[in-house]
Amino acid sequence: MKKIILILLTLVPLLIGWLINVFIHVPKVGMALLYVLPFVVLVFWFWLGRQYAKTDWRPLSAIIIGSASGLISLALYIWQFHIITEEARNIFLATLSQMYFAAVPEWIFAGIFAGIGIYIFLVLHIIALVLMIAVFTFGYLTGRSAENNETKEKD
Repeated sequence: MKKIILILLTLVPLLIGWLINVFIHVPKVGMALLYVLPFVVLVFWFWLGRQYAKTDWRPLSAIIIGSASGLISLALYIWQFHIITEEARNIFLATLSQMYFAAVPEWIFAGIFAGIGIYIFLVLHIIALVLMIAVFTFGYLTGRSAENNETKEKD
């Protein structure tokens, strides 16, 4: 049961991204959410990595499962915006593919890559995914380290 809850918690960035997207045009509130919630998501993602460390999943499996919503979002984004034509694009999938990344502070990197044209969002999505995987992995590793220390203290 705990594993199912952990898997469902990997959808939090999608929900936060949706929340940001809904409120982005509300004066003051939208911009506050855009700048604050992504950092809350990073803290949550670190915490979630620590929770995954308490399971019996192997490290690589835990990181892949924890990052699945981001990996799927990136795959959907590439499919919707770089593989199929604009006429064939599914508006629901195209929108859904961007919710995960709306919950990550990728706007920090936007100025750095501004000159690369149409691929800027793809690069930003990849950077955001790498950032989330790194934060999750760091949380996972610190969680494993803390668990190992507790085990040693009991012996």
